[in-house]
Amino acid sequence: MKTSIFSQISIDGKLTLGAGQSSKPLFSLFNNQDIEYIHKFRGKVDGIMVGKNTISTDDPYLTNRFEENKNPIRIIPTRRMDIPMDSHVLNDEGRTIIVTTENGQDEYKINMLRERNVECLICGKDEVDFSLLNYRLETEFGITSLMVEGGGFLNWHVFKQDLVDEIILMQLPIIIGGASNITLVDGAGYNELEFAKRFKVAEVLPQDNYTLLRYLKAI
Repeated sequence: MKTSIFSQISIDGKLTLGAGQSSKPLFSLFNNQDIEYIHKFRGKVDGIMVGKNTISTDDPYLTNRFEENKNPIRIIPTRRMDIPMDSHVLNDEGRTIIVTTENGQDEYKINMLRERNVECLICGKDEVDFSLLNYRLETEFGITSLMVEGGGFLNWHVFKQDLVDEIILMQLPIIIGGASNITLVDGAGYNELEFAKRFKVAEVLPQDNYTLLRYLKAI
């Protein structure tokens, strides 16, 4: 499976204007053509993954509103299934997969979700096993290309398990700052350079409102 991290960030790598805030205000700096680029990229992949916090703060649809019938399957990992049941991704006609853990599964919620045609997967005991998840997404659902539009902690888990093939960033020419703010990759991080994940620059393309940066996994 090809996994692409896709994100909108500031020059200093921030995803929002503060801890716990929605990323939506940053999108006001894009024009319609920029938004169309994001949505059409969704139309090129089989699946799109965001974390539970993105669902809680932004409540996105995660669809491609510029092209009909080109919506990816939505994948939401949540260790304890603490996802708002009134979220758009759980209540529209799009296809959604909720991923949780053995110790975090809630049979009542699972049955409720299945009544809404939302599929549920158990991957991992205490933490979501993203390597196992990718394998099951490919073998059971035919997903061979995955777009990850996650926050810092989801991105960290995907990087930590060495699953990222490509990084695509729409870097806005702004500085946000904030020591507690969400960055592209949070989590524990690496304290030794030899363990850091390495990528090579594949594309740098200045646009009117942002710079497109694309990196490929170094081999």
